[in-house]
Amino acid sequence: MITEIRKKASFFIALAVTAFFLNFCWESIHGLLYEAHPAMAASDYVPMMLFMALMDALGITALYCFTALVARRWFWSGLRNSLFFFLSGLVAAYAVEYITLFELHLWQYRSSMPTLFGIGLFPLFQLSLTALFSLFVARRISA
Repeated sequence: MITEIRKKASFFIALAVTAFFLNFCWESIHGLLYEAHPAMAASDYVPMMLFMALMDALGITALYCFTALVARRWFWSGLRNSLFFFLSGLVAAYAVEYITLFELHLWQYRSSMPTLFGIGLFPLFQLSLTALFSLFVARRISA
């Protein structure tokens, strides 16, 4: 029983920490493709990137739990579940980007941001790609 609890704890800690650091790097780099970010002072930019990376890490953890609920297993595996996890990340990212861009008008893309139907490709695929890599790392660490 204790071993199972430790395994779950180490998995979720590894998932969240890996997701946080991956997303901090991704956010910091692709932030240059947003209109206001390149001109921001580091004292404003870095805390914003830390907050966004935290939100991404929490989102990835929530997507993992959602997939576990659908799969009816905490430690799910397989192509079908991984595809569901990936597609859930795409849907979540699209929804967040759409709302923040077109409803709340919180940010704008620079012309250098490649888009698909008005949504930036980098933010669209960020959550799903960093989620899969975080999942891979968390499974290796907690094995």
